[in-house]
This record gives sequence, C-alpha cells and structure tokens, in this order.
Amino acid sequence: MFYKRQEFYRSLTEVSPGIVERVKKAVEDSEKKFKPAEKSGRGYLWEHTALVASLAYRIAAEENEDRLCASLAALFHDAGKFARGSYHADDEAEDEAASRVAREVLEQAGLAPAVTGHVVRAIRSLSESGSRKNKLADIIHDADFLTKSGYLGVAGFFVKSTLRGKNLEAAISEYLSRELTYASCLPQNMRTAAGRKLAVKKARDTIRFYRQLLAELEDVHKVRFRIRIIEFKKKGRGKQAVPVTLVLPVVCAACGSELTVSLVTEKGPKCETCEASVRCSACGAVYDVSFCLPELR
Repeated sequence: MFYKRQEFYRSLTEVSPGIVERVKKAVEDSEKKFKPAEKSGRGYLWEHTALVASLAYRIAAEENEDRLCASLAALFHDAGKFARGSYHADDEAEDEAASRVAREVLEQAGLAPAVTGHVVRAIRSLSESGSRKNKLADIIHDADFLTKSGYLGVAGFFVKSTLRGKNLEAAISEYLSRELTYASCLPQNMRTAAGRKLAVKKARDTIRFYRQLLAELEDVHKVRFRIRIIEFKKKGRGKQAVPVTLVLPVVCAACGSELTVSLVTEKGPKCETCEASVRCSACGAVYDVSFCLPELR
C-alpha cells in the first residue's frame, strides 16, 4: 500500500476519488488471468506501475508538464501487457492494448474527454518514433527506465528473477548483461532533461552495486564472471553504436571447461535485440542471453 503515500495518489484522488484503485484492479486482473496459479507473483506489475507513476509525476513537474495526466498515463503504461489473458494477445501492440484499457477505465470514471484523449495519445506514442513526438510519452519512457535502475531497480531485478525461478547464479548469467547495458546507457537513453539528471546517479549506483556483487561472489564463492564491453552498430543509417556490457561465466558451471560465445543482432517488431549464445564444447551445456538494445539520444 506504499503508493497511497505518494503525491501522485493524493492528487489523482482529489480529482477523481477511487481512480487509482480502478486502474490497480484493471492491472492486477490482467496479471492474474495470465498467471492464475502463481500467487507469489501477484502485485509485482502494480508495484512497478505505481513506482513509474510516482516518478512520472516528479519529472512532469520539473518539465512543466501536466503532472496528473503524466501519472495517469504512467499508471496505464503496462496495462496492455497481459491483455485478454495472454502475452501480446493476437499480436496486438502492447501500447495499443494499454490505450484501449485506459480509455475504457477513464470514461467509466467520468474523467473529462480532453484528459482521456491526452492520456490515450501519450500511451499510443510510447513506441512511436519519427516526427510524432509526445512529451508525456517521453516522461513515461524516462520514468519506466529509471525505476529499473538504482537500488530500487536492483531490488526489482532480484524479485523478478525469483518469480522466474532463477537462483543467483542463473539470474546473473542470463539477465545481468541486460541490466548493466541499460545502466551504462541510461543517461543517453533519457528523453527529458529531468530524466537525464536523475539517470546519472542511478546509473552509477547500479553499476557499482553489480560490480561489487560480482567481486564478492568471486572472493567468497569462487564463482567468476568476466565483463566484456562490445559496441554494436544498430541497423539503419546514422544509427549510433550501442556499447553492450556482457557478463559471462569464466568457465562452464557444469564441468569447468571454457565457454564459447556467439553474438548477433536481430531486428524485431518492437526493437533490435542482442542475441548471445553461450556454449560449452566439452559437455554441451548452453544458455542464451537476449535483450533489446537501448535507444541512445
């Protein structure tokens, strides 16, 4: 219930009593339909959503934008993730599904059509690029990435890893490359000045924590990882090279033999991904690391 202590909650409740609870129910209902048996995972998506809304409210204030619309749009930004009980149902774009949920809930709540339209346009603009710029979408983008970094972001990383059934070594092997890549690129990934200012410290804190964790793992448990930084040139003219931080075991956990790594990038419907395949030629153990390359500005 920590969100009820947040400024965005008090402000939205003054304008429309019960609106936050309406959104919370919509988000949690979709998550429960997707994972009905995983009771331990219930509430994670909403907890993240509330953190994004709180940060969006703060960034909007510094950017002289509508704080209420920013926090409302942030509350719905992940509402389409599990639309109709499945992940990306019928190949519907996540942001399109989220905007549909937002319109339905806001209209039922009786909010002004201008507010509803402003929020819906922002959500639809989240994954759009090119000439169609939307400042609220930029604020939500920055708030979303910022909540995944810093010490709260680190905590979220381990919560998600646990929900996926991963122990510490597996979480580091399969997901830490993404976390460190995004942390190192965080200030360049921001779309607002307020976001960039917050990103500098959060990126520094994130990188420091994970590097110290890896050092302690080696010192105490003799589990060794190496860090490789590789620059990938994204597809398309004028695209900036992205520095990717790969966190790789020094030897195979199963047999102690050396590992080989193959790297490729793939263009998907929503992003360009880095695909790393790690294999042990001695025992045949293999695991893959895959994540969206961050957008640099």
